[in-house]
Amino acid sequence: MNWIKRRQAAFVSVVRRLGARAYLLFALVFTTLIVADLGLLNMVAAADTKLFDTLISHRLLVPKPDPDIVILDIDEASLAGMAKEQGRWPWPNRVLGDMVRGLEAQAPRAIVFDILFSDSDVQRPESDAAFNADIARSTTTFFPMLRLDPQNDRLSRIPVGALPGARAVQAGAEAQTPIAIILPKVPAALDNGRLGTHQVTPDADGIIRSYPTWIEHAGWSIPSMPQRIAEEFAYPGADQPEVLLNWRGKPFTYPYVSFVDVYRDLKADKKLRPVDEFKNKIIIIGSTAPSLFDIKGTPVAHIHPGVEIMATAIDNFKNGDYLRERPKWVMKLAALLLIWGMAIALYRQTRIEVFDTVFGALQGALVVLAFAVVNLTDWYLDASAPLSLGLSYFALSRVYYGLSKNWLANSRVQDMETQVQGRRLLAVLAVRLEGATAAQRRRLKGDLDHLVARSRHEAGRIVDLIEDPGFVQKVFSDVMLVYWLLEDPADHWQEDALMIEQGLTLHRAADVAARRLRFARRHELMCWETTNGWTASAFATILAAMSDTFSVAALPPTLQESDR
Repeated sequence: MNWIKRRQAAFVSVVRRLGARAYLLFALVFTTLIVADLGLLNMVAAADTKLFDTLISHRLLVPKPDPDIVILDIDEASLAGMAKEQGRWPWPNRVLGDMVRGLEAQAPRAIVFDILFSDSDVQRPESDAAFNADIARSTTTFFPMLRLDPQNDRLSRIPVGALPGARAVQAGAEAQTPIAIILPKVPAALDNGRLGTHQVTPDADGIIRSYPTWIEHAGWSIPSMPQRIAEEFAYPGADQPEVLLNWRGKPFTYPYVSFVDVYRDLKADKKLRPVDEFKNKIIIIGSTAPSLFDIKGTPVAHIHPGVEIMATAIDNFKNGDYLRERPKWVMKLAALLLIWGMAIALYRQTRIEVFDTVFGALQGALVVLAFAVVNLTDWYLDASAPLSLGLSYFALSRVYYGLSKNWLANSRVQDMETQVQGRRLLAVLAVRLEGATAAQRRRLKGDLDHLVARSRHEAGRIVDLIEDPGFVQKVFSDVMLVYWLLEDPADHWQEDALMIEQGLTLHRAADVAARRLRFARRHELMCWETTNGWTASAFATILAAMSDTFSVAALPPTLQESDR
């Protein structure tokens, strides 16, 4: 208990020295941390991902998927349906070659494999040869490459300059620099040159939110699969290394066709499916089968097929509607403006009720604005910095405000309670607004707090004189009290009292004219020789001041003169 009192006394001492300047000091600390990228930005990053996920997953206006993108799905039904003829996965590559020939007969725009052909089929070389021949004749197929951990680059024999689609983006970039990457074991695919990387890197929480446009290595740029397709067909693509995906909704939003159904129809003598089903379509061959483990987490679903993430990226690059972002410094600046706005408001003793209301309204407006932007445009307004940092500053400031108000008030009587004998001058200023409504009382309290904060003699305001509702509270509800507890009886507390009276009179001319605003002062030199022996004298002084507000003498001086 003594330790707590010592800490409280130390805090009170600091508060008395700093006063409202502490809010400016807090703002300066936040500014330093933000500008120096220290500490707080980790919190902002976490808030950013949560905000993005919430806004995207609750959109009211979700963009429609491109109707020309179709997923040819190697689903569980396909794995089971093909098992009797082709065995377990992976099937012979000639099966995929048959599918390519059948699809190209319908003149699709592109056939994109979301399957990594990382190994040759040593047990069925004739199947690989047939597939390679089909790909050599193909003009629409695209194959993926898989970038490996850069730590393995020194072990690779693949020169970066030899990769199809790779471009030198720096002067003097060495083409023979090795890169660790898995290329398709399909020679014709390498010869055709329609290759792109297809891996995505999740954020720290394991969620996929963005897609790379290209990968850079040793001054070379290697396009991703969606960007390579965009280049091939002169689609808008992207001009930045990575983009936020503009999700089209929950999984299975795109048209899905089961691989086994299409394959059987291709092999059947009598065709049941439309002969132009895939004309001008971008067909992505991939898998949603859980047993093939191509499943990831996204903002719209914890379980999202990897092939549909690829489809979403191709859709975004095809239509150029991936989510744009403002530079990070813009929102950091917004956070600083919000923090310094709050700091200045608190320093200037803005009424705390107004401060709380305005802050809550601003935070809500930011969320509404960000939600509207992501629904109505192709932009993502990252409001996480002003939201999270603003809330942190608000919480710190409100804790300081609450502790300073309570502890400063308590500190005035703590030393009196421990003294068996002593003396203090108690001065009381009673303020009464006759017939005040609840809203008017709140405004008067705010004005009074603002003036008390300017006190030069450590004035305090009694917040809750009567806690229990009922008759007594009704009688005293219009009266508010300001008090001074002074060790030096000669202290000029009257200067504070006059400043408060003049301030209220100036800003409440209508109440003064209507004879509703009244003041009364009382002071008493309290002397005691027993513990808490001062309470009776204090009670009498406070009660007398409150009673005086009901007399004509309690009117402001100008009205007292007119009555005479």
